[in-house]
Amino acid sequence: MPHLVTITTGKTRVYLEFNNTANNTTFKMALQKLGANPNTANLRGLCIIRSLVIAGQVGTVFYAEAQLGWLLPYVTLKLLLGAISVFALFSWWRSFRSWPVTDIELFVHLCVDILGFSAVLYFSGGANNPFISYLLVPLCISAATLPWAYAWTLSALACSAYSLLLFFFIPLEAISPLHHQHEALPNTHIIGMWGSFLVSALLISYFVFKMAHRLRQREAELARSREYRLQDDQLLAVATLAAGTAHELGTPLSTMKVILEDLADQQDPENAEDITLLQQQLDQCKDILSKLVSTARDLSESEFITITAKQYLSELIERWQVLRPACELTSKISNDTATISLHLDGTVSQAILNLLNNAADVSPNNISLEVRHTSSDLIFAIKDRGPGLSPQQANLLTKAFVSTKGKGRGLGLFLSHATANRYGGTLSWQQREGGGSHVELRLPLSKISEGA
Repeated sequence: MPHLVTITTGKTRVYLEFNNTANNTTFKMALQKLGANPNTANLRGLCIIRSLVIAGQVGTVFYAEAQLGWLLPYVTLKLLLGAISVFALFSWWRSFRSWPVTDIELFVHLCVDILGFSAVLYFSGGANNPFISYLLVPLCISAATLPWAYAWTLSALACSAYSLLLFFFIPLEAISPLHHQHEALPNTHIIGMWGSFLVSALLISYFVFKMAHRLRQREAELARSREYRLQDDQLLAVATLAAGTAHELGTPLSTMKVILEDLADQQDPENAEDITLLQQQLDQCKDILSKLVSTARDLSESEFITITAKQYLSELIERWQVLRPACELTSKISNDTATISLHLDGTVSQAILNLLNNAADVSPNNISLEVRHTSSDLIFAIKDRGPGLSPQQANLLTKAFVSTKGKGRGLGLFLSHATANRYGGTLSWQQREGGGSHVELRLPLSKISEGA
């Protein structure tokens, strides 16, 4: 069975179809090439920035030693920059591995950048070094790419590093204004730089994170819109096929009805019960086709039935028992729910019948249908004692042509989910206590009650 995999990278969505599970290696290679994990791309961007900063620092150290003659602990600085360079090479290697970069891993990389750069500043003038503003760069990256808690933790780390470098550092006379006043305290200019950094760190951590969060939300909404559009295309294809099939079934059903009438006239007592059952099933098939046409007409003309919840449930169960006469169904509706007037089209009935049929396929003698409501939703709860679903199967409930039954066509749950979406409701599954499935179809009362 082919597997369709959707990969979203930025603004691009790629669909990959694999004929069998033996292509997992190919899928992983394609996923790596597409850079499907955003933190991997963020880590590579950080590696580029880190490499440029290290190159600038190394160049500055050698220039200060060879040309300017500044008094600095050059051996210590070179060893420190060497260690940071080794970590940078490791980061480059890590960014090209197949396993995804997590948020906490990217957070650790940014922490190392802040601590490593602060150590370099400690040996080169501390807070007097004008390049201390580089500490804002990791904050910008964290605010734009990481969750709120990580961004604020990095902000606290950077501010703490800046504050410590005001008092603990190896002086560099050429860039320090402290020789004009008492050595114990930083002057007003340095205090102002520190205050500016503190305010900038807070603003970046808050506003940049908010802007990035809104952009991520917009990307998620666009992804959902594309998913719904794909679902609509699939529904249109199914609806077109259903219309053609309904037209084609009319002739064979009429032929079968004539033959059954002839068989009934022969009055064979041995087959009379079976013939009666076949006639009922045939009438039900013709009724289903009639409802299909009438529902489509009602939808196009925006016409809906208005009925109480109790009457709706009674008709629904009667209709289903004709389809499944051998199955046992227990129904329940509360008194306050029974009197609610509903304003529904035929697709809701079809959605519930699909759910009942799925339950009957795995547990024909232990099915229950409960109708209740909350302040905002009307809930149809279908329970069975079947084998239930695995987490992987549960994730595929909304996909078309995916069935957990060997004889299924994979459309029942897909159409039921589409009906729930059209009303602004939800279709959810959970494991039933004691074994089995518990499926809930929730529809907003504001959309389905009379006068809505």
